[in-house]
Amino acid sequence: MKRLYLFLLTALLLLPLFCSCVMTGEDETLTARIVRIYPDADALLLAPMGMSEGQPPIFLSWEWHEQLTEGDCLVLTYRGGMVEEQSPYLNAPVFRPKKTVSVTTDGKRFDNLASIYLNVLTDLAKEEEQYFDGKTQLAIDIEETALPANEQHAIAAAFAQMYPSMTVIEESRSDLKAKGFLTQLYDGPRWYWSDGVILEIYENTNKCTDRTRYFGTSFNCGFTHGWSDCSTSRDADSGVWSAHKVGGLYMAD
Repeated sequence: MKRLYLFLLTALLLLPLFCSCVMTGEDETLTARIVRIYPDADALLLAPMGMSEGQPPIFLSWEWHEQLTEGDCLVLTYRGGMVEEQSPYLNAPVFRPKKTVSVTTDGKRFDNLASIYLNVLTDLAKEEEQYFDGKTQLAIDIEETALPANEQHAIAAAFAQMYPSMTVIEESRSDLKAKGFLTQLYDGPRWYWSDGVILEIYENTNKCTDRTRYFGTSFNCGFTHGWSDCSTSRDADSGVWSAHKVGGLYMAD
């Protein structure tokens, strides 16, 4: 009888610990768009979507990046939360699930337009990087595109890790002007911003279709420089948006 009482007492004492383990061991699911794959860092940049939308972009540790494609809808089920790690290849914290339960992709929700637009802005930034010296702010304006807000935030996060010495802000040109950042120097597309630069993409909504996006992009830093009549087309079978084509170059006088 004493053994039974001892067993029951031990069970009662361990019950809170058991319940705690059960509670913390519940599965969590992250559904997100893969906006960028970083092979050197074994990491993904994810834009949470669906039930996960509303969460900030996340850099996820991922060693099997060759099995995934930018634009995939990743459905990750994990347990025990995530651990924050540092990577020598990224200027941003990278997160790793404590225990991965399952990983799938949803081919019906594939869309790589955010990756294409990130490529466009990255190419333009690299071309004009000499003008970044001494600047403390980098504005990303892609509000006039078909990208949902979560993918716009992910693109801004990508630039924040590329340029850690600058503060990346998501503001439209009109909002920046209203807040006193931008000053129009004359009746034309020439702007002055002493502390920062702005990269933007704006779609030509009169020409855009489900299969083709037409857009322009510009870099502003005391002048306007960019590419006009850019385009990308979507394959009807695979749903993949093609690499962007630049129609022309323009620069304010």
